[in-house]
Amino acid sequence: MKHIFKYFLGFLVLGFVACKQDQPAVEYSPIFPISGEWHTHVFNEDGSSASASLFALSTYNTSDNLSNVAWFKLSNVAQPFGVLAKVNVDVPNKTFVAGQYINTLPVPANSTAITLIEGKIMLNASTQPSKAVADSIYVKYKTGVNGKTYIVKGHRRTQWPEDQK
Repeated sequence: MKHIFKYFLGFLVLGFVACKQDQPAVEYSPIFPISGEWHTHVFNEDGSSASASLFALSTYNTSDNLSNVAWFKLSNVAQPFGVLAKVNVDVPNKTFVAGQYINTLPVPANSTAITLIEGKIMLNASTQPSKAVADSIYVKYKTGVNGKTYIVKGHRRTQWPEDQK
């Protein structure tokens, strides 16, 4: 009986010690909350849909890890609105800096510029089907491929299955 009590007491102590874990501090990118993976739709300047597809937009820090430059990648292998460009950002105001940037996707050599007209992140501005609250993104830009202006609208990806549509 003494041995059972010792084993029970030992497992109880071990259980308390093993369950106590310090949580690591979360380290954010220097461009957070601009950085992220976004589910977006692309629209023409007049508001009509440029495509029925849902596009992944990724915004992430560069290898220099600067707080004022980000990669802007709108996944689309078909031109005209696929973009991969380093753009300037204003983290305190949660905006993309307007200007002309180089689209590094394989486009015709004379059509590599994109002009970022405006862009912003709106915190907690979207409620998803899962009832999760997510940040929203809005970007307006003009492409050098066809000279058209496109508007990208979407929300930060939540990873909940019902929000993946």
